[in-house]
Amino acid sequence: MLSLGASAIWSTISLLRKLAQEGGLAKATATLNRPLAEVPWLDLVSQVVSISLALVPVLLAIYFLNQDGINLGLKPKWSDLKQVVLVAAGVGIPGIGLYFLALELGLTARVIPSALGDNWWTIPVLLLAALKAGLLEEVIAVGFFMSKLSRWKPEVSIWGLIVLSALFRASYHSYQGFSAFFGNFVMGLVFAFWFYKTKRVAPLVLAHFLMDAVVFIGYPMVFGS
Repeated sequence: MLSLGASAIWSTISLLRKLAQEGGLAKATATLNRPLAEVPWLDLVSQVVSISLALVPVLLAIYFLNQDGINLGLKPKWSDLKQVVLVAAGVGIPGIGLYFLALELGLTARVIPSALGDNWWTIPVLLLAALKAGLLEEVIAVGFFMSKLSRWKPEVSIWGLIVLSALFRASYHSYQGFSAFFGNFVMGLVFAFWFYKTKRVAPLVLAHFLMDAVVFIGYPMVFGS
């Protein structure tokens, strides 16, 4: 409720608003990185502060897990790199294809990855935003969620934990439309199973960062904002 849980609630409300408006999802847009101030230098300060504050729940989650003696494995390793690239490509490329298909079918809003303009700081801020998303989602929706739930409800099977984690991830992406919900559910299954096998979130964070960085920076370059 301090972070992604609240996002899931607002995301559902946002989806309902889009469905209720004239034209439905087919006429809706979802901007992922929007300006926070009209003056460029103040926008930069606002972006950095917003990203920093969004990571406070991550620190809180890590603190609670440390109290239980749980280490999420946040330290990356060079040996992760190959697997990270393969998983990012294996999940990200079909995800982009699903988005364009859903766009044609009117099942998703048109996603605008960035509306920050061409400031000198735009790319660094987008990279920070991608890192924030990776840390926030993988630490909380996978590492914290699965670790704490397995202790609170030990009767829940590992497959139950994986599905619940995936549903949680999908819920706070639903504001983009039905394809985003489904695509992130599939991504959630892959990432939750990955965490179960490795007991480390570092590879998940890196893969998530890579996918978001490509979308935030590469998509506007290829298709325009």
